[in-house]
Amino acid sequence: MNNLELQALRRLLFFSVPEAALLVAASDERIDGVQERTWRRWEDGTLIVPANIAERMLALCSWRDQALDAVRGAISDASANHGELDLVMVWYESLDGWLTLNGREPVLWRPQCSVMAEAVAMGAWLVKFDSVSYAKWLGKQTDSEQMRGAWASKQT
Repeated sequence: MNNLELQALRRLLFFSVPEAALLVAASDERIDGVQERTWRRWEDGTLIVPANIAERMLALCSWRDQALDAVRGAISDASANHGELDLVMVWYESLDGWLTLNGREPVLWRPQCSVMAEAVAMGAWLVKFDSVSYAKWLGKQTDSEQMRGAWASKQT
C-alpha cells in the first residue's frame, strides 16, 4: 500500500490522523499505537507503510463493506415489507458512547460512522445515542444492538 492509498482509506473510514495513529495501530497486538508524526510520515511518503498497517486498514474496509451490505439488506427488507424506507440507526458521536455496549472494538467506531454516513445517503435516519435516555428506556432489559435499534426507532 502506498502513502496515497493509506490516506484515502483513512479518510474513507473517517479516522483523523491522531485517531488512526492511536486506534488502528493499537488494534495490532504487536503495537501500542504509534506517534501521530509516524502516521503523517507514512501518509506523506517519507516512511514506507508497514505491511501490518496496510493489512489492518484493508481489514477495516472489509468490515465496512460487510456492514454496508447489512444496511442495504435492511433497507431492501424495509422497502419490501412496508413499501417505504423506515430504517433508523444509532449514531455514536464519541468513542465513549460507542464503547457503552460491551464487546465493541474501539477501532470500529470511526468505520461505523462511515457506514452511518453512507446509510443516510441511502435514505436511513440517524438518532444520536443518549445514554441517559437509553438507560431509562431499557430498564432491566439486556442491552444489545437490537435493543439500541428499537430505542432509536422510538425516538423519531
